[in-house]
Amino acid sequence: MRKDLLTAALLLCLLLAGGWLRYNGLNWDDFTFLHPDERFLTDVASSIGGRLQSTEADDAARSAQVTRCQERYPQSGGAGPYFDAACSTLNPHNVGKGIYVYGTLPLFLARATGELLAQVSGDPLHGSFFGLHLVWRGLSALAETATILVVFLIGVTLHERRTALLAAALYAAAVLSIQQAHFGTVDAIANLCCALGLLFAARVQRRASLVDYALFGLCCGCALASRINLAPLAGLLVLAAVPRILPQLRARNPMPGMLRRDGAGLLLAGGLTLLIFRVLNPYAFSGPGFFGLAPNPRWLEDIGEARRLVSGLVDFPPNWQWLARAPWLFPLNNILLWGLGPALGLAALASTLWATLRLLQRRPEALRNLLPVVWVLGFFG
Repeated sequence: MRKDLLTAALLLCLLLAGGWLRYNGLNWDDFTFLHPDERFLTDVASSIGGRLQSTEADDAARSAQVTRCQERYPQSGGAGPYFDAACSTLNPHNVGKGIYVYGTLPLFLARATGELLAQVSGDPLHGSFFGLHLVWRGLSALAETATILVVFLIGVTLHERRTALLAAALYAAAVLSIQQAHFGTVDAIANLCCALGLLFAARVQRRASLVDYALFGLCCGCALASRINLAPLAGLLVLAAVPRILPQLRARNPMPGMLRRDGAGLLLAGGLTLLIFRVLNPYAFSGPGFFGLAPNPRWLEDIGEARRLVSGLVDFPPNWQWLARAPWLFPLNNILLWGLGPALGLAALASTLWATLRLLQRRPEALRNLLPVVWVLGFFG
């Protein structure tokens, strides 16, 4: 009991200290909108829900789209329901934004929070371009503060409370986390969803409850609805389930109940991931109703354009920072020295190498670190 109270007190101190670092100075640019991605996202968030404004390639296509929507929804001036990608004014493409490559979950969450604060406070600034970025930064700070707690829970699941407290303390002081908490972008919310997915994957690896499978599917769907490039997160659940399933398949007397539970859990998680992604990132599909599941060509074009822009094949200013950079040393230097800071950076590097070595040597209990090692090495590679 005493250990539990001490652990709770220390964790609370870490959350308060980490929260202060993340909430302190949210208006760091004094309304000058210095972050380009944040400026764009705030513009989109403050624009959705307005009048229908097509962004098709030419005048004829734009006129045709507006005409179709007005014929389909004459009472609203052409503004369609939530799942209608061609006519919904919650779709960035339909409010004058020609390209939108981010997920819509953080976008909708920021706009809804801004509207709620505007109603409660009576100040419309919260829902407008000139105040919504501060609302979004507050959500980012909340997400990164909550991630400290999730890191602790992952540590408890994989190891024990002392390790968990150390991990939470290191994350609470992580430079990159504090920085992202001060930006109104999709990254902090996506990071929280991803961390929760890793937590429930670790719980599946340890005990394989159907509830944990379901919660993983919920978090994975939210992560994909924030950033589609987090799709590899789904592979962690399969990786977590394989060490449980393989021994049963090889055993002379397997336990059918366990195999059925894990199989049902994987199907449940996959189904929930797709469902949540469909609901929270609706314009990846054409609609016009929930079951209109054909991929939205405009969304596919945006994803393809984003891939082309970051490939290095396009000569434009944001790509110049990568010129003449060493493929491995440059990102390693940035994440270890600046993103995490020297203390956490060296600790992360040493622990990753140590855990990888133990896995290769097939040491006892080494599998408990399998998921974080694969996630770190897979994304960095």
